[in-house]
Amino acid sequence: MATTVTIDKGCLYRRKDRPTIYVKFTPRKGAKPIQLSTGKTNMIAAAAAAQVLLDKYQGKTPGQVKGQKLTIADFCRLPDKKDCDDRGGQFWQYLVGNRAGNTRNRHRDILKNQIIPTFGKSRFDDVEPEEIETWKQRRLALVKRSTVLKELHCLSAVFRVARKVYRYTSQNPVADIEKPTVPKRKQQIPTAEEMRAFLDAAALLKPYAYASLLTVYQGGLRIDEARHLEPCDVDEEEEVLRIRVKKGWSPKDQEDRDIPLVEPMRTVLLTLKHQNPHARWLLPRGDTRTYKCERCGGPETHIGNLRSAILSLATAAGISKRMTHHILRHCNSTHNRQLGAKDYEVMELLGQQSTKIHTIYTHAEWQHIVEATQRLGASIGGAGLSAWLSARPQEAEKSNRSRT
Repeated sequence: MATTVTIDKGCLYRRKDRPTIYVKFTPRKGAKPIQLSTGKTNMIAAAAAAQVLLDKYQGKTPGQVKGQKLTIADFCRLPDKKDCDDRGGQFWQYLVGNRAGNTRNRHRDILKNQIIPTFGKSRFDDVEPEEIETWKQRRLALVKRSTVLKELHCLSAVFRVARKVYRYTSQNPVADIEKPTVPKRKQQIPTAEEMRAFLDAAALLKPYAYASLLTVYQGGLRIDEARHLEPCDVDEEEEVLRIRVKKGWSPKDQEDRDIPLVEPMRTVLLTLKHQNPHARWLLPRGDTRTYKCERCGGPETHIGNLRSAILSLATAAGISKRMTHHILRHCNSTHNRQLGAKDYEVMELLGQQSTKIHTIYTHAEWQHIVEATQRLGASIGGAGLSAWLSARPQEAEKSNRSRT
């Protein structure tokens, strides 16, 4: 610093080999000093420009100042598919680094169809709760309440990331909006007997799908974990199936875990491994079609979502309940608990970190609910019931006398 002039709440100085004058100041107590160019070469003009900067940054972070110019569309910008180097806006980069594929796809659809067209031109501090409420009421008249709830959660995530991570704003107007109430009722899942019939039907009618469905059910795998299994993931010495983070792909929550390799899954996976030890994927697809995998970066020959196979096998097994590949994971959690497994054991098997998530995966069969209610009724005893029944005639007689 060749020349330094002290001003209120800061100082002006010249840098060597730089014609313009710079200002150094602290925007708020405890913050790091900020050094900005005033764009002026004259000290008097630089002092006036510095005062404008001081007022602009007073009590704010650099991110909040940047957020005053940044629009929601720029922050949530989706990457250009034609440009492989385009990573998208900061919110999309946050989703790629911290959220699973299905969550990213859901947010992408909401961002593309609702949030960017509706709020894209606005800046964060310009969005008021009244504007969001008007949009919410308009959406409620067009789509289901559950859809509007997901859209509000996505918009809230945009403001939360902008506020907590990038410091572009100090508010989240979505927090002031009343969320639509959606009835939460756990769906009924197949019983252990129905799952046995389902897998038997798969072995007879669709042998190519039997290995995949058995592995997803017995191992409690997510479909994305099953389709990315490789022959080397089957460890014969340790008798475990290894779910590992790999280049370009990772399990949900990005954590490794081991699954015990026991019958009948053990025989099925070892047979597939020995038959095709150099195969790209462990579980067979059953045809020559390719599946476009975003995580692998192109068309792949691993299994799809098995939707048509699951529906036809459920009909063959006489299962009228809703069946998807993810329902099999719910069945694993529920049936393991019914067979005596502890909560922490099932959570370790499924790779869950929260007991709240675990309760979502564990369902109660109606017959078990009836039996639990009967046990509670038996503990109450029948003495009170007998006394109440014997007192009923006397109560009726008193009531008749009072009327006459």
